[in-house]
Amino acid sequence: MLKTIGTHALRALLVLLVVIVAVNHLVSLLPGDATMLLLGSDATEQQRAQLRQTLGLDKSELQRLGDWFAGVAHGDWGTSFASGRPVLQEIGSRLPVTLEVVLLGQTVAVVLAILIATVSVRHVNETADRVLSALSFLMLSVPSFVIGLLLIYVFAVTLNVLPASGFTSFDKDPVGNLTDMIMPALTMGLGEAAVYARTLRGSLIATMSQPYMDAAHARGIGPFKALWTRALRPSSVSFVTLVGMNIGIAMGGSLIIENIFGIPGVGRLAITALQGRDIPLLQGIVVFAACAVLTMSILVDVAAYLINPRGASHDE
Repeated sequence: MLKTIGTHALRALLVLLVVIVAVNHLVSLLPGDATMLLLGSDATEQQRAQLRQTLGLDKSELQRLGDWFAGVAHGDWGTSFASGRPVLQEIGSRLPVTLEVVLLGQTVAVVLAILIATVSVRHVNETADRVLSALSFLMLSVPSFVIGLLLIYVFAVTLNVLPASGFTSFDKDPVGNLTDMIMPALTMGLGEAAVYARTLRGSLIATMSQPYMDAAHARGIGPFKALWTRALRPSSVSFVTLVGMNIGIAMGGSLIIENIFGIPGVGRLAITALQGRDIPLLQGIVVFAACAVLTMSILVDVAAYLINPRGASHDE
């Protein structure tokens, strides 16, 4: 197991290196001039040239990459052009908000997926299974931003029971915070729940046909109890893998939801950095998102081993 984790960690470092080099090149291709945005159109060419030198924009792409690696080696990911604050500090100030959105959304997705999958397996090819399968395909076919806009129309505009946008800090008003998070969590969770439910349903059906399940039924264990106590754990390896990977991906992909609902997370910060040509901040956010995905991929391997050591050791 340790050998496998070490191999995956090495691959993750190589992937991260490729991401860093690619991001450094791509941000240099962004149109526009950061100095124009920072100084305004009335600034002279001399003022812009001086600012370029101060920000390091007069250096070559390779020199900027080398400076970035040198800074990271000392814990410095650069400084935001717009705010003048360290990039890690900017990301850290928004990270708790994004974590809350992602964790609440994934909680909704996991709970719905388990309920849908278990009901479907208990009624395979019956009306309940067909209805739930149709709903799952419907949720899969609708983009998350459409779900978000529909929720806003129904609950904020029509019923006026939830705020359309905004964010309240949990430490200031827990109830207001959870109220603000209902629609973002549903927006993220509904689409993910459909994917999770289809995956878990297939695994449960395969597990329920195993001989040891017949033995459990022969010992007098009821279908419902056998499903929850005997089948769910060995069937959840692929399910946990998918959830873990999606948590990492959602960390970097929450910008759509955050912008729809006006949530001041890392995703919204990325849009601001892109609009302002804030190269160090944008580069830091992309690299941070890549780190989140790669870290979750390693943690998923560990979780899969703990859930089913025999299957994991067989894969190795």
